[in-house]
Amino acid sequence: MKIKIFLTSFVVMLLLTGCGEKSKSEKRGIGNNQKSGAMYIDPYENIYDDGLIYVNDGNPKRYLDFETMENTVLCSKPNCNHNTSECMAKIVGKTPIIYGDYIYFFDVQDGINETSDGDEFFIKSKLMRASLTNSEIEKISEFTDCEPREYDGCVILDGVLYFTGDNMNPTKNEYGGISYANGGGIHYMCSIDLDSGEYTNYGSIYDGDKQYEASNYTSTAQVVGYFNSKIYVKYSFMREYIESTDIDTRDKFTILNFEFDPNTGEIKESDLPTGSFMDGTVYVCSNYPEISTTIIDDDKQYNVEGVDAKFIGKYANGKLFILSKWYDVSNGSCHSLGDDTCFVTMYNDCYILSNSSGTKFEKLTEEELLELDKEE
Repeated sequence: MKIKIFLTSFVVMLLLTGCGEKSKSEKRGIGNNQKSGAMYIDPYENIYDDGLIYVNDGNPKRYLDFETMENTVLCSKPNCNHNTSECMAKIVGKTPIIYGDYIYFFDVQDGINETSDGDEFFIKSKLMRASLTNSEIEKISEFTDCEPREYDGCVILDGVLYFTGDNMNPTKNEYGGISYANGGGIHYMCSIDLDSGEYTNYGSIYDGDKQYEASNYTSTAQVVGYFNSKIYVKYSFMREYIESTDIDTRDKFTILNFEFDPNTGEIKESDLPTGSFMDGTVYVCSNYPEISTTIIDDDKQYNVEGVDAKFIGKYANGKLFILSKWYDVSNGSCHSLGDDTCFVTMYNDCYILSNSSGTKFEKLTEEELLELDKEE
């Protein structure tokens, strides 16, 4: 008996609400950290110095150039029509990572092997890279102890890729059949050196949830950013299953915030609430259940009362951006971005904005941004 269960859509639906209360935009809630020498990436926050990678309604992934605001298919294959599975924009998976002269991506296989001793669950995880010049693909690293959670964020620091991985929670029933899923089980902190291909599993992030039955199929671990020389991981699980959609996600789940030290390989629970945005020296977090948001910016700290950053608030140039609004952190005043508009990042003192689905973009100066508020 072979049973394969995927809980991603269930868990993401419960954990996330986004721009216009859509889960996709919530996943775009944490920024890139390049000014600190680190880079944060997830499927909807794939931002680089001069542009970003995005998905347009299930079509091949595209790259937006911030300078020209023009976009192209993320494929360098000659004469490719981008309609087949051979297109590079489709080969590179859910979260392609541009680093150096390559696009890095994970290739994962799992399933059940039938042996003389019964069924056995297997995992084959590979980190691949494709050349940006000739599209040639090569394997960098291979491991079998977990599957990388490429849809849940990663950090590149000093040429090392840090990510979380799942053991897929394989469970054998009384008839010998094995089920497995990407919710519950053991969640590891892992890394791969992008030069040598060396893979390291630092061990389980947290085991205290294993005493709760509901955690066995609801727990997840997500890399959410880099701040003050630490990589932060959001670990969430249900103690008891709650199906209602009328309850705030943060009341359904126990949400813990862990910090991982890349220098020592140690991970511990953080004193900070889970962050919605990090940029090396900036940390934004909601103080829920208190309705306020804290911004740590180097040696300064701001508290914006009556404003809940949830998991989506972002900070730039003295402004806290949440959905279609922004707040001046110096006085807490609220301003509008317009309907169906979200802040993405800054480029050369300009603001990059998108629609709620992350498929249309515009670039505004400070003056143009302020004009949006007058139009309301």
